Amino acid sequence: MGKSSQGNRFESAGQACGIRIVCLLYLLVLIPKTGYGQQPIWVDFSGYDKSSGIQVNQQGLLLSVVWKGEGGLPLRVRFNLADLSMLIRDLSVSRASGFVPILENASPEYMCFAGKRRGGWDNFFDTPAIHRAEIRTFDSALKGSACHVTSDHQRVRVAIDGLQVGIFGGQLIFTFYPGSNLVQQEAVVSTQDPDVAYYYDASLSRCSTRNLKTLAWLSTEGKVERQVLVSQLDYLLQILKVRGRAIVAEGPNGSVGLFPPPHQFFFARDETVNFGHVWHRMYSILEQEDLFSFGIRQDPTFGPDEPAPLFNAPPGSEQRWKLFYYITEGDAGEVLRGISGYTHNDSFKAIPGYKTFSSHYHMRVAMTSLAYGRKPYIPEFKEVFKQMGVNMVHLAEFHGDGHPYTAGRARLEELQAEFDECKRLSDTEFVLIPGEEGTQYLGGHWSLIFPRPVYWFWVRPEGQPFQDRIAPFGEVYHLGSAADTYRLVLQEKGLVWQTHPRAKSSRGYPDRLANQDYYRDPSWLGAAFKDMPNDLSSPRLGGDRALKLMDDMNNWGGRKFLVGETDIFKIDHTHELYGHMNINYLRMDKLPTFPDWGSVLEALRRGDFFVTTGEVLIRDFLVSGKRSGEKVDVAPGSGVEILADLEWTFPLNFIELVWGDGKQVNQMIVPASDTTQFGQRQFRFSKDLTGAKWIRFAAWDVAANGAFTQPVYLEGARH
Repeated sequence: MGKSSQGNRFESAGQACGIRIVCLLYLLVLIPKTGYGQQPIWVDFSGYDKSSGIQVNQQGLLLSVVWKGEGGLPLRVRFNLADLSMLIRDLSVSRASGFVPILENASPEYMCFAGKRRGGWDNFFDTPAIHRAEIRTFDSALKGSACHVTSDHQRVRVAIDGLQVGIFGGQLIFTFYPGSNLVQQEAVVSTQDPDVAYYYDASLSRCSTRNLKTLAWLSTEGKVERQVLVSQLDYLLQILKVRGRAIVAEGPNGSVGLFPPPHQFFFARDETVNFGHVWHRMYSILEQEDLFSFGIRQDPTFGPDEPAPLFNAPPGSEQRWKLFYYITEGDAGEVLRGISGYTHNDSFKAIPGYKTFSSHYHMRVAMTSLAYGRKPYIPEFKEVFKQMGVNMVHLAEFHGDGHPYTAGRARLEELQAEFDECKRLSDTEFVLIPGEEGTQYLGGHWSLIFPRPVYWFWVRPEGQPFQDRIAPFGEVYHLGSAADTYRLVLQEKGLVWQTHPRAKSSRGYPDRLANQDYYRDPSWLGAAFKDMPNDLSSPRLGGDRALKLMDDMNNWGGRKFLVGETDIFKIDHTHELYGHMNINYLRMDKLPTFPDWGSVLEALRRGDFFVTTGEVLIRDFLVSGKRSGEKVDVAPGSGVEILADLEWTFPLNFIELVWGDGKQVNQMIVPASDTTQFGQRQFRFSKDLTGAKWIRFAAWDVAANGAFTQPVYLEGARH
């Protein structure tokens, strides 16, 4: 591994991140060495089981890994053990005459952009990248002395010691999956520096153009675009805004695509702007062979949304910087179709008996309608949601727009505009549900939903009745306290839950509310889940913040649930929305129609739903025949029968049962390394849950995509 080719990360995304031509002599060192005459690093096979079905052999200076991909197609990766700066000797596919190379002489490389976290690991607003004097960038170097081959069921890992990326150090690990065209590359590294906030870029660099002639990707319009790899003196890094997060190198022998984990790669933002997350660069040096680099990238500061909190790296934590390859004997279109299959083409698959519900969108539909003079228009977000399979969207209006905290008629007219737009934009396949994110009285920020249109003011002047009638709007409420607010929620049969709990403007919440009557009331549903803060040492999304909160809330007492949220301000079809989303699957037979969406609140109130990133689906979860949100009687000391019916795309990493007794949280993690890609299975357990009060289930795949249920509540399980 050598220097990264990505240049100055502070230049505008629209400018070239270049290397000056005057550095031509320096570039000569980038030409890969042959490795002849050098000694290969030591290979440890002690953890490898030949019966895994994946063949790993040392052949002189090369380590060969051969496995069967999709449709039984034999695939091969060979590692150069004598020259780690040209680690990947070739990626190959089988032909009648033997293996033929697709990609040759490639160097897996990383770049790390590191700043300083301020105000604790849950801080969203510190924006490390703006403190430019503190920013350090590091390029990777691989100087290992040993390679370790291990197997886990049918999976095989090749781990090479001696990876250094500035303040981070560790291993470079490749994982191979039977029946899959995937190769997972990851830098598993840690740092001892305090308060590190960072991101990483990953690439295959200095690749030979001997067998690869074209680069391809999906444009933001969904069309395949190609660029021929022609010989030219070109040091400019090309940043691409693409759909599907993938870039493909294509040649006569086959193609290889690179792409990141679809959700975990993206740190939390308030907008989902596509900053250009793939890149490539080609260069020629004197009479030498043409070379090119391509990979995935992040952007720390550019674009309209601030802040950009980056990833957390607590000292000693093993950060996992993943990059996936997808290898085929076909063309780039076959690669792009294969990659899109892992995310259902960036959509949420329909499941009979469920409807998809997404919450927390500041779309400004009311104020936009008023700005258009109430003339009909179709906002772009509606078609985006429908194409993604989103059935219901819950708004969080008047968050920085409108006149929410005034007592004038304008507030009621804006509410009326919101209701009218929700009615107009809803149809038989899509329902837009009005809502707001409360910021006062109850503590922190919180989401509010009613089963029908409701008019209210957030202010209550002295002497103003709680409720009156104002023509032509009808009943109108006036809120001036927490008591007024919850009186409205109860009277109108609404629901409340904490948004971005323990983070952003809800830091410390709902913990501070645990003894409040309104929090303990069933109308306070619980809290919201989002992948935030971002810590790549966790195999789950969200740094475990929200999931731990769900466990804590249920140990505090009562029935509390976790609703998936997205929390963004703008959407258009070019955005990287899917990477930032999760979705709620509510058990419902049909969509509601305006102006009564009470069935949505009923499903939420029952807890009969699961949250997912989309790749893992929990078709059913039963504890002694009872579903999430329900109560089940169990006899102390007896085994409780548990069933989880799962479907997934990426190979699974693990599944887990989590339960609590009111004080402690326990978990049973079951490795799922026996699973292959695109599977479906019923997992069954018999568990003694004596002393437990609740239990939930979750499943996570190798890309950290996942799904979790709401708890089932246990009665009679006490000692």
